[in-house]
Amino acid sequence: MRKQIYFCISASIIWCVIAENPNNSIFPSLPVAVLDTDNLKCKEHSEIYKQNLENFTLWAHEMWDATAKSTAGVLRGVQFQLGHFEECLGAAAPFLTKYCLTNLEANIPKPKKSRDPLSLYHHPNEHVLNRLYPYKDMSQQVRNILQVGWCIPASCTPQDIEKFLNKYINNLNLSLVQENVTYTAKVGNITCTTKEDNNSFTIADICFCLFTLILLTLVLSSTIFDFNILEPKDEKPTKKPLLQKLFLSFSARKNFNELTKFDESNEALSILYGVRTICIFFIILDHRFGTFTGSAILNFDYVEKQYREPFAPFLFHGDLFVDTFFIMGGILVTYGLLNQQDKRKLNPGFLILMRYVRLTPAYAFVIFYYATVYNYTGSGPFWKVIAGQESQDCKDNWWTNLLYLNNYINADHICLAHSWYLPCDFHFFVIAIGVCMLLNKDKKLGFAALLLLTVISAAIPFAITIIYQRPALLHFYPEFLTGPKVHPDFQLTYIKSHTRATSYCIGIFMGYVYYKLQGQDVHVSKIKSYFYFIVSVFFILISIVGGAAFYDPYHKYNALESATYAALHRPAFDLGTVGIMYVSSFGHATFIRKILTWSPWIPLSKLVFGAYLFHMQFQLRYASIFMNPRQFSYFDVINLALADTVLSFLAALALYLLLEAPSRKIFRELLMPTRISPPQGNTNSSTTAENVRNGNCDSRL
Repeated sequence: MRKQIYFCISASIIWCVIAENPNNSIFPSLPVAVLDTDNLKCKEHSEIYKQNLENFTLWAHEMWDATAKSTAGVLRGVQFQLGHFEECLGAAAPFLTKYCLTNLEANIPKPKKSRDPLSLYHHPNEHVLNRLYPYKDMSQQVRNILQVGWCIPASCTPQDIEKFLNKYINNLNLSLVQENVTYTAKVGNITCTTKEDNNSFTIADICFCLFTLILLTLVLSSTIFDFNILEPKDEKPTKKPLLQKLFLSFSARKNFNELTKFDESNEALSILYGVRTICIFFIILDHRFGTFTGSAILNFDYVEKQYREPFAPFLFHGDLFVDTFFIMGGILVTYGLLNQQDKRKLNPGFLILMRYVRLTPAYAFVIFYYATVYNYTGSGPFWKVIAGQESQDCKDNWWTNLLYLNNYINADHICLAHSWYLPCDFHFFVIAIGVCMLLNKDKKLGFAALLLLTVISAAIPFAITIIYQRPALLHFYPEFLTGPKVHPDFQLTYIKSHTRATSYCIGIFMGYVYYKLQGQDVHVSKIKSYFYFIVSVFFILISIVGGAAFYDPYHKYNALESATYAALHRPAFDLGTVGIMYVSSFGHATFIRKILTWSPWIPLSKLVFGAYLFHMQFQLRYASIFMNPRQFSYFDVINLALADTVLSFLAALALYLLLEAPSRKIFRELLMPTRISPPQGNTNSSTTAENVRNGNCDSRL
């Protein structure tokens, strides 16, 4: 008798939890399954699930246990109630189970009592709807939309789920319904996962694995062969067969040793080793902040407050470090091309070809990886939405990347969102060839053309900001963090070559300075060095701190003001950067020079390109496998960024040894066969000029 009473009471409690929602709930709880649908199989499986749940069957309770049944932290900005992803997919039900992230939106009427819509403060006694209402403040996380994890039979399609759920939630007796609050449910294919998803390799996946295995075999065999054919130092080098040279291009011993080689052609440029490496550290940190914050966060209310802090631009304007790479690209290309023109006539087509074959093999390999096996490296509630979508974009649009047009063609589904930099840099390289040829032919005409390009490149962001009434900078607000590829500012001004050329143009000017001062005993006086340094730091601080006004939600929008900042803040940052470079190379900024010329930067700087290509895979994977919302803190973000940096450089080293260094040597050998006898005199005097011919005159990003 006791067992029967206990069973009745327990069943009643379960039914109350399943079928009824407390009147004070902000969001409705999800039902057991799709019990009312035209899909007979879905209905049958749902009935089996319901009956076994009432009978306390383990697998049924695992499904119910895996479903998020109540909300927590919504008022603090928590948008995700995830339940238990792995428990759902692992439930041993008599049918295939499916985990779906269900989008529940509460349609909140405008509050009757007016309040400051931009204020983060809410009086504790005001109505909860005042906190839920979306006030169209881009810096605030919306509170009226929720993503809820639901474990159901896989036979139920997203259409079945959505139709049933909308009918179900609008028939519930919630107190907020009396306040004219209605609810809408949406379920998409991309938000539902079964354990059979990504269960088998495709032909493309197998091809990638085979290709990687072939590269590994070549590297191992070439390295072993290289160790066994070491030539005595006192013997003259002999001519090797072409096939042997190509085979030895894969030698890990030779390629690894080349990482520490220092380019002595111009000691003033040695600071770029440190600049390049330090900048990639900050870029990785900046991307880690974005991917972490754009995922499931428990305390987004804390992030909202950070947007309004005076130091906000230092945290949310890290995109300026990318401009440093454009500057370095302009410096190295100009310096190399001008030196090359002193010796021989340039062939623009050949230079562009060498540039293409220098960058593309490693780039194509990473794209191949993203389009294939990357999709098998994890799973989670967000996997299909984040990592899976990135993989799909690479499957669909890889060709735009290889043509270096991915920042213009299908840019809203760009393969590798951070790869927008490469087409910009490639386009600027082509322009730099023409500018350098003009400078060599007629210096005045060349500088006039360069100045015109610089002015136009700064005027374009100004015009776009005015015409489209866009903000002064790309805000790291929730709208951008959760959908960067489709964000209008990302599309209009951030990734397009015609809006980002200013930094490269300033780099060309600086490259000409390094070219003219090479070999000269130029030393800027101590007073001038300090003056240039202070002015440079001022320019950098102004360009960054000036963004604080545009992160202030109370700052009234002015199109002219925003356009002015959009046009000038990057040139200001660039001038400050080249000023510090100048005094570090030729002045008394000895402390900075010692930091930037630290010898460990040399091998690391040569791996920057690979680290740039690979680092986002670790960050996107981490964001995709979130099983539950996590607490945001700067310490954790920095901690994760350090791990990203180590993993990225290790992956970059593997890429360098497998493909980057061998492919560069192979193309160089095929297109520009090396001579046996070395040149007389200083063998390093033309290193940078030869790098131009080899396609290496870039910032290695």
